[in-house]
This record gives sequence, structure tokens and C-alpha cells, in this order.
Amino acid sequence: MDRLSILFLIGFLLVIIGFITVFIASVTGGVTGGGAMVVFIGPFPLAIGFGEYAPILLLISIVIAVAMILITLLSFRRWKKNRKSN
Repeated sequence: MDRLSILFLIGFLLVIIGFITVFIASVTGGVTGGGAMVVFIGPFPLAIGFGEYAPILLLISIVIAVAMILITLLSFRRWKKNRKSN
């Protein structure tokens, strides 16, 4: 198996494990009302949250967005520098 197939398999297994975990928690009554969703369009997050963990979600998404913007800017700077030297 090549690396891409292994990464796909790991991602698929993580989704299945997450689904099973949420299902078991909902059956045993361990779930309280609340949820969150984060969608990244480029380096910009669109975050929607409700419940007690919404502020934490928004803080984490802002930190991730800032990190993604910095990585993008640094990558473009390096690309531009390498392009000039060639």
C-alpha cells in the first residue's frame, strides 16, 4: 500500500471510531445538548457553535486560522524568493 492509501484508511477508521463513540454515548445517556461545526474556506474559518463549549471552539478556530494565514504567507514569501533566484 502506498502512503495515500494508508492515510485514507486511517482517516476512514477515525471517522468510524468517532461515529461509534458518539452512538454509544447517546445510547448510554452521556450526551448533553450542544454541538459545533467549523468549515474552513481557504484560511478562513466559519464557526458555528452552541452549548457550553462554543467559546472554546471559536477560540481554537481563530488560532488555527491565524496559523494557516501565517503558513500561507511564509510559503508565498519562500516561493517568491526561490522564483527570483532561478
